[in-house]
Amino acid sequence: MGESGTVTLSSLSLQAATFAERFTLPTFRMRVVSGPDAGQEAVFAKRTVLVGSSPDCDFPLTDAATSRQHLRIVGERSGYRLTDLGSKNGTWFAGSRLVELVLGPQATLRLGQTELLFQQLPELHEVSLSRESSFGALHGRSDDMREVFARLAELAGQDGPVAIEGEPGTGKQRAAEALHHASTRSEAPVWQLDCSTAPREFADQQLFGDDGQLGPWWRDTAGGSAILLDLDELDAVLQARLAAALGQALKDSLGKAPRLVATFSCPTAQASREGRLHRGLLKLFARDRVTLPPLRHRTADIVDLVDEFIEQLQRSDPGLPPLVLGWRTLQALQQYPWPGNISELRRHVERAAQLSTARPVEVTAQAPGAEPASTAEPLLADLLPYADARHRAIAEFDRSYCARVLQAAGGQLAAAAQAAGLPKAVFEQVARRAQGDLF
Repeated sequence: MGESGTVTLSSLSLQAATFAERFTLPTFRMRVVSGPDAGQEAVFAKRTVLVGSSPDCDFPLTDAATSRQHLRIVGERSGYRLTDLGSKNGTWFAGSRLVELVLGPQATLRLGQTELLFQQLPELHEVSLSRESSFGALHGRSDDMREVFARLAELAGQDGPVAIEGEPGTGKQRAAEALHHASTRSEAPVWQLDCSTAPREFADQQLFGDDGQLGPWWRDTAGGSAILLDLDELDAVLQARLAAALGQALKDSLGKAPRLVATFSCPTAQASREGRLHRGLLKLFARDRVTLPPLRHRTADIVDLVDEFIEQLQRSDPGLPPLVLGWRTLQALQQYPWPGNISELRRHVERAAQLSTARPVEVTAQAPGAEPASTAEPLLADLLPYADARHRAIAEFDRSYCARVLQAAGGQLAAAAQAAGLPKAVFEQVARRAQGDLF
């Protein structure tokens, strides 16, 4: 609250962070006792940890008998809860296959050929969950989203660069914009560049001036925010130039530079390993990061999201027949993995509205499961936004390409990597992310 007694959005957001619900959890160690990764261990001081063969898991395994995302450990007020994520070979504890397990101080688990030890440690870490169910245009009552809201509210009171990570469709652009509007910079200009859709020449013209230094946006948004969407999709040469120019400009700015907010389609460390993010940019955005959870990890929010979409549709078209969300429909919507996340759910509700007649209709869950992704026609038929269609097409290309190269190489990873012209480690990461069960 300022001297005039006016409460601003930024002051409300900071207040929400100050009065967030807080609780403590013990840190914990995970160690591979036996199996292909024997001896591997890590200590975690975070609320959610993913374990599996995907390289972007928090605790990645090379065991071919484990699923890409095998299990998730989530910290709750009463302790840690382990959930098997529908793995093919299961998660085993004390000789029994489990679906969920409330973990005690220590537990030995078996995943495929891996024996994994979970062990709580004496040190504690604090978890903050916003008491609000929204932050700007982001909405959600789940603990995952409330943790994101608390983190965004905390960062709104700071000025350093921020990385917002997450799968396509999780709301990264909305999070970046909300961060600006909740900050003390909210009245200053904000500039955006979508690195995934901008042609190389256009991105070059937008980022750099005739002298090769940062373009007018750097000066025009001083005191405001500069948002770089999907920065890991920017051309590698432009990334190198941008890293060098930003390094110099930040030194010369004397605290008047725009705040840098960048979104990434995967964790920044993974993008750097795969050669898709310049090391200078990785270093710049390494300190403050926010990860938006995929919709399949926050299914408790689906009802509210569908209600919000229906309300928006009926406001824009008062003549629209009422849409009814039935119990079976809700179960189907919560069980579907939503690879396109919130964007896909929104499109699904919009399609249901378009197909409705004069009678009340149910928002069915048939369309998502029927969506093929092997050709470009479904992308056009669903009228996906360009960026979403592009991400899906690239993912399909990676799956198809890696499968063909591996088949031609007789399943030999080293030979496939050589044929693809990539280092073995990079090809393995791309193939695991794209194919999963090939390994």
